Amino acid sequence: MKKIFIPCLAAFALLATLSGCAQAQQKSISKSAAKSASKSEAKGDKDDDDKGWYSNGNHAPGTWDAIVEDGQVNIQFYGHRWNSGRNFPSSELGTLPDGKIGGFTLTRESGKMDFKGVFEGRFGHGSYAFTENAGFKSYLEQRGYKELDDQLMLDVFFTDINKSYFDFLKDNGYADISNDQFRDLAQQDLNRKKLTEYFDLFKAENYGHQPIDKIVELREHGVSAKFINGFHEMGYKNFSLDQALELRDHGVSPQFISEFKKMGYTDISLDKATDLRDHGVNPKYIASMQEMGYKDLTLDKAQDLRDHGVNPDFFKKMQNAGYKDISLDRAQELKDHGVSPEFISGIKALGFKDLSLEKAIELKDHGVSVAYIEKVKGKGLANVATLDDYIKMKDTGF
Repeated sequence: MKKIFIPCLAAFALLATLSGCAQAQQKSISKSAAKSASKSEAKGDKDDDDKGWYSNGNHAPGTWDAIVEDGQVNIQFYGHRWNSGRNFPSSELGTLPDGKIGGFTLTRESGKMDFKGVFEGRFGHGSYAFTENAGFKSYLEQRGYKELDDQLMLDVFFTDINKSYFDFLKDNGYADISNDQFRDLAQQDLNRKKLTEYFDLFKAENYGHQPIDKIVELREHGVSAKFINGFHEMGYKNFSLDQALELRDHGVSPQFISEFKKMGYTDISLDKATDLRDHGVNPKYIASMQEMGYKDLTLDKAQDLRDHGVNPDFFKKMQNAGYKDISLDRAQELKDHGVSPEFISGIKALGFKDLSLEKAIELKDHGVSVAYIEKVKGKGLANVATLDDYIKMKDTGF
């Protein structure tokens, strides 16, 4: 049995502090764990299908914080330059130390993890140490798996890979798992539950028998079975796994499309949703435009406007400048010619109060700027008074 103990001065100092002050402890625990909880709850999903590993150098290795909810304990583990959240059934962890520092253990075929810390109500934190099972590591080596370093064995433990895991894979048509595939399965936390969800999806939606590498790719990109089923439930049935990857990579989710449908855009296609996302058109943009009075805005027109830099703020500023009924096409034309609310205000400030939008476009097209008018005015030319005079002078090269 090789023990991977991850010491941490900060963790020991924390535990010493905890033993001396329960009220301060509760405040600290709540602040730390609630922060982790808020990330999970913001996603509206109690499983960890879409959680990923990410670099974080602010935590010393070997510490954890946790939150208990609905019979599950979500534990955020902090290691050296990484952290990761995992959900465990409360029953698997046994009795948790409540109100005072204590210990509890999680034992699996690949090893065990000893926790030391404290819970106050739903929140807890402390330190941990992992002890790998040397016998199980030997079993993996006999199967031909190499480079079983400490981190990989920890991944194996988290994923709960055991001897029956390989029987499970074989029963589902994956008898031969390469070294790289084994590492990917462990690192991506592809446990039996998540794999079962993929297998059930493939069968139900006629995706066929997919290779392990494709499953790993889906997982790496955050394409879970739940993600794909979300589109299927909305009526989008016949799309490939590669398109599912594309949707995820472009930030198109079932919720994104659902919000458009609630606004009346019921015929939105997956390709159109992707285009909208790529061009920065989201439901908030549409809603803001509708609030400005443009109720019949089509998705194609919204995309076109966005590409030309027309946004609700542009309309608000133009209205404040006195132009109340600008059409969408006119707004786009103004943007294309570089006519901004600031440009119009500058011209009006020079005494041209009745400036029309057509004249503003003409000024821009001829290169007549606020600075140019001020420069000519400074010359004291008596025969230059109208905007047409300034345009003529600019055209002559003055």
